Amino acid sequence: MKLKIIIFCIIIFYSFFNTIYASNDTHTYEVVDYTIPKPLTSNIGDPVKGLEIVISREGNCLACHNIPNIDDLFQGNIGPSLAGVGNRYTIAELRLRLVNPYVLNSDSLMPAFYKVNGLIRVDKKYIGESILSAQQIEDVISWLITLKK
Repeated sequence: MKLKIIIFCIIIFYSFFNTIYASNDTHTYEVVDYTIPKPLTSNIGDPVKGLEIVISREGNCLACHNIPNIDDLFQGNIGPSLAGVGNRYTIAELRLRLVNPYVLNSDSLMPAFYKVNGLIRVDKKYIGESILSAQQIEDVISWLITLKK
């Protein structure tokens, strides 16, 4: 009987713990007029961290985009250059492009860095996981918006 109570308590504790932390990162966002106007986190984005993500394997932006002022010989040309992207788009427009570019173009080659549901060709170990966290998305946006012509 004691073992059943202990197991029951562990299950309740796990459910409670999981619910609290799952609600902090639910991967929910609202698309309004082809933008995501509300930040994904309550923390402001850090442009220094954003640049680190962009040029790292984590963001892997260099694979498809030419990025100004980056000394890397192997920059991509599949996607548009990021030069002047801070002039072309608002923060809310950039957020949608990073979170879920398929809203704008269902055939986009750009990955959905924050969307977790309704994706195809996802390795089983990544199902339900976003490529970047909410804070990383906000960090990248804070750097992208500095790219003015």
